[in-house]
Amino acid sequence: MPTKRKDGRYQSSVTVENPITGERVKRYIYGYSLKELETERKRILAANISDFLQVETFHNFVEEFLTMKRDVDRLEESTLLTYHRFCDRHILPHIPEHTRIADIKPVLIKKILAGIAGNASRHLAYTLFNSIFKVEQLIAVNPMDFVRTPKLTATPAGIVTPEIYQALLSEISDSELEYVFKFAWDTGLRRGEIVALRWSDFDQKNARIHVTKARKRGRQEHEGVPKTPNSIRIVTLTDAAMKNLLAWKKVLAETLLADGIRLSDDDYIFRSLVDISEPMELITLTVTFFQLKKQLNLPSNLRFHSFRHTHATLLAEQEVSAKKIQARLGHASAAFTMDRYIHHTDEMQDGITDKIDHIGERYGR
Repeated sequence: MPTKRKDGRYQSSVTVENPITGERVKRYIYGYSLKELETERKRILAANISDFLQVETFHNFVEEFLTMKRDVDRLEESTLLTYHRFCDRHILPHIPEHTRIADIKPVLIKKILAGIAGNASRHLAYTLFNSIFKVEQLIAVNPMDFVRTPKLTATPAGIVTPEIYQALLSEISDSELEYVFKFAWDTGLRRGEIVALRWSDFDQKNARIHVTKARKRGRQEHEGVPKTPNSIRIVTLTDAAMKNLLAWKKVLAETLLADGIRLSDDDYIFRSLVDISEPMELITLTVTFFQLKKQLNLPSNLRFHSFRHTHATLLAEQEVSAKKIQARLGHASAAFTMDRYIHHTDEMQDGITDKIDHIGERYGR
């Protein structure tokens, strides 16, 4: 019911729906006549998303945007947490809290991007800004149309040479990590896939591993689906991989039995270095590899994920087809596997000149 104010205007309210989240918000409207008030009411109800954002702050919208990404795009908790932390550290501190999203100018975005160290972090900030302003075509003039995409020079993980591999194994000899590192080198599985494996995933009769899940980091570490649908796969095991896994199973069973615990098929294959009754944590592999790298003065581009790159490269050296390597690694395309995981090595040149000579002979050279 409209009320008349002391200044002569009529006042009423209208409830509108946040076009991003669906949340209902009360908006007050004013007019010097009931006709003006009704006109304003109709305008508000017919308002498009640009009108709404004239009063929405950027800080509030970032929270709503991330909530929408979680609910609509089904983002993994670990990815969502990364976005939250990144925004809190690199973006929001540089934008006044009450700044409306419609008032964000290209010059401010460029300044924020310029202040971020590291190509990868700068590119992520650009991607987040771009996603925020493109949601349902937020505003008439998108500031991102005037911001150049930062160059992204990816630094791929290095490969573990035979010398580095032996140096690593010497440092962790007779420990659980020795079995883990050998398993990673033999299979090319992701870190999260390795620590999520249970003995029921190990098909000893057919010498293979069923990869159906992965452990992930969020506010708490949890077990979920693998990275992509292609990641659900069967990985065959070599004789060396079988020997390594069975040797570890024997050690684990004996260690648990000493504490009165029987090993079962539902148990995780690899265990916490602190409490063997618990599964190994993702951070354990990251931290221990970093410590070993520092201790042995290894190249800076090496990390635990390097075992995966090494595995793919070794297969390519043996002329295994790109499609087979893609399937083994659980990638969506062979092109991605070749571009990102296959490193150029001297061994890849082996035999090429002989084949070229053979071709030359056929053409009578």
